[in-house]
Amino acid sequence: MTMRIDDTLGYLICRTARKVHRHIEKIFSPYGLTVEQWVAMKILAEKPDVSQKELAMQMKKDPNTVKAIVDRLIKKDYVKREQNPVDRRAFLLQLTVAGRLLVDKLAAADEQENRQLERELGEADTANMKKMLVQIEEMIRE
Repeated sequence: MTMRIDDTLGYLICRTARKVHRHIEKIFSPYGLTVEQWVAMKILAEKPDVSQKELAMQMKKDPNTVKAIVDRLIKKDYVKREQNPVDRRAFLLQLTVAGRLLVDKLAAADEQENRQLERELGEADTANMKKMLVQIEEMIRE
């Protein structure tokens, strides 16, 4: 007998990821941001002066997709490209003052949502869930 779709691990992960994505997007959409744009901004807040290529690697996204995300953030005046002083052919990405202020404003709400979910799961289940998700990610080579 074949497995029902609702019982397959891949389907459960995808369905849950979509639901979490929609839930988190409610935090950012009033500010005109997508979850992907927020992730890019959060990475740049944690590690300024990264290249677009590095940002794509950290986001685990296609470089062309990240270019489009960055271009939209530049249009919104949240991110800027600065010429790399070491390699004049390359550019580094930085948050603008407006981008930094928005990250500071939204980080607390983002952390609160994550902490609430972790509280409901409990410490042990949260740690186990993170460990298993990392294992699955490492098992699946793209």
